[in-house]
Amino acid sequence: MRLRNTLPFALVLAAGPRVALAEPEASPADSVTAEALFQQGRSLLLEERIAEACPKLQESFRVEPATGTLAAFAMCHEKQGKLASAWAEFTDVESRSRREGRKDREELARASATALTPRLSTLEIEVPPDVAAISGLEIKRDGALQGQAVWNVALPIDGGAHVVEATAPGRSPFSASVTVKVEGDRARLVVAAPGLVEPTKSGPRAQMTTPRRPSDRSEREEPSAPFGALEWTGIGSAGAGVIALGAGGYFLATALGERSDAKKNCEGDLCDETGLATRKDMVLHGNVATVLGVGGGVLVALGATLYFVGRASGSDARSSSDSARLRLDAGPSGMTARIEGAF
Repeated sequence: MRLRNTLPFALVLAAGPRVALAEPEASPADSVTAEALFQQGRSLLLEERIAEACPKLQESFRVEPATGTLAAFAMCHEKQGKLASAWAEFTDVESRSRREGRKDREELARASATALTPRLSTLEIEVPPDVAAISGLEIKRDGALQGQAVWNVALPIDGGAHVVEATAPGRSPFSASVTVKVEGDRARLVVAAPGLVEPTKSGPRAQMTTPRRPSDRSEREEPSAPFGALEWTGIGSAGAGVIALGAGGYFLATALGERSDAKKNCEGDLCDETGLATRKDMVLHGNVATVLGVGGGVLVALGATLYFVGRASGSDARSSSDSARLRLDAGPSGMTARIEGAF
């Protein structure tokens, strides 16, 4: 067996009894499960089958948090290169063993923690004064909140990649990652102020424009004149046509509904009084829908024609607005539209 550090292994061998005196008594079933997992994990650890040993020891400690199991788990973390975790666990084992009266295990745990101390890597999260003064600032390391007491302090940490995040109300978040070596590294990460700037307030912004020479005749022409009488008349005509088409659609839908209702009271051309009345209403509403539909279509077409003719002629809006008007007439034969005045 290859024992790179005999002291921690001696601690593992001296682990029993597992349950600390200060821990609440576990159920018989939990104790049996925890003991079986502990024995398997300790055997695997002594065989240096670390990847298999650590999960069993972790689960054993979760089921029944015993001091002996924690000692073995600390050794497992050391073998995995998680020196900061192992150091903290050995320190905890020392304190537990003192309360339990296990002098031998207390001394071994203290010696293990002391041996790890110079090997530890540290990470300092540096928070400059201007950033620390931001209201509501919160800093997290690997998802865990870091209180102000640990800002700007070099703390032991396991090797590997770590993510630091900073957030504050009304500000954009800051996030950065740092990779720490397994042993003896002194890493530092600065929470930068640019990542926590206030959102800029909207307001007028000066814009610089560069004059350019017209490239062709169309760019040298004056802007288009305002709408003239023909254009406005065309727009009005088209608008009236759209309204008429909408009303025609309504009457058409009504007539179709009445047609369906009439069938319930008619057999072919023979209808009772209700059926005859419904058919009469259907014919009336159908005629109205036809008149409105045809009139609306005419008005839309007329409006489009007037608009484009007016734009093409380039007539002046002021000179012609008072002399041209659209006149709509409705009679028994339908709706008619005509334009009166001079253009």
